Amino acid sequence: MVMFAAALAVVLQLGGQTRTAAPAPGIKVEGNQLVTTRAGRLGVRSVGSGVPVVLRGVNFSGSEYACMKGSFWGNQPGNQRTIDARLTWHANVMRLPLNEDCWLAINGMPVASSGSTYQAAMGAFVNLAIASGLVVEVNLHFGAGGTMVPANDDYPTLDADHAPAFWQSVANYFKGNPSVIFNLINEPFGISWPCLRDGGCTAKLKRRGSWRAVGMQSVVNTVRATGALNPIIIAGLEWSSDLSQWLRYVPNDPAQQLIAGFHTYAPPLDKTCVTQSCWDSVLAPIQAAGYPLLINEFGEGDCAHDYIDKVMHWADAQTPQVGYWGWDWTTLSCKKEPSLLRDSFGTPSKYGVGLRQRLLAVQ
Repeated sequence: MVMFAAALAVVLQLGGQTRTAAPAPGIKVEGNQLVTTRAGRLGVRSVGSGVPVVLRGVNFSGSEYACMKGSFWGNQPGNQRTIDARLTWHANVMRLPLNEDCWLAINGMPVASSGSTYQAAMGAFVNLAIASGLVVEVNLHFGAGGTMVPANDDYPTLDADHAPAFWQSVANYFKGNPSVIFNLINEPFGISWPCLRDGGCTAKLKRRGSWRAVGMQSVVNTVRATGALNPIIIAGLEWSSDLSQWLRYVPNDPAQQLIAGFHTYAPPLDKTCVTQSCWDSVLAPIQAAGYPLLINEFGEGDCAHDYIDKVMHWADAQTPQVGYWGWDWTTLSCKKEPSLLRDSFGTPSKYGVGLRQRLLAVQ
């Protein structure tokens, strides 16, 4: 089990001043809000125990694919400098994508970057982030059934072959740390709502193969059977941009710790739910029904921030406010993907300026 981060403290260098930071608070679901389970430092602010909080921050990328080639990190390293740069933006949450095959050391993954070695690297980075005041979401980003090796993040549904074992292991690893949120799958697509919850259908990838799906209900049960009480994000369909039937097909959780996870990108990258009328009619009712809502991935591909400005304005106007974090913390060209950075020190790209300005204003 990963070392409990409450016992940790780190020295941070921000703005030329050295200070000791308390670790991030624990997080739990209470009604349609997230509240703290202990006092701590959330981003750059101190928070007490039992108080509502809003999580706003960034996605990390690289840990879901670099391990397949013998490394752990992609464009940006998983180290303290990366975390400190995020704190200069006033982020208070980090999303860390994981690779099923690397975590389980299956399907020929390199020995140097899979199994216990991969788990230790991910756990160490999670500990650094939490010790520095960031809550962490870990999510199953790269996966596939049988002997198929993931080629990208096209992972339409949880695979019955490996996903239960993955989540049993991940839950056991992090269950002692209430600052960690679980996200069962990144972006389901191409299946029905009943299959997403209950499994049994066949997931197909063009020219690559297929596998039998296991439902989210079964995997929620697997996580809870370990004793883990961490909050769990439940994604929607159409790459998590469609939450229209989320309330009807949300799994049952005896711990009552489920969160709705929504992803949205500016057209033409996304066309599913990209207007305020959709957010009002589809997303707001989820909170009204008693569940927290998080926009745990969003962005736009034109190096601008007009669209995410609208999303953040809507999210901040809700009661309770909706958290959001941008894709993603890299210096890649906007022609490849929405990239928040110009350099490794936290200088924002034109797109990243929008998120950074908003985080500085509200956090």
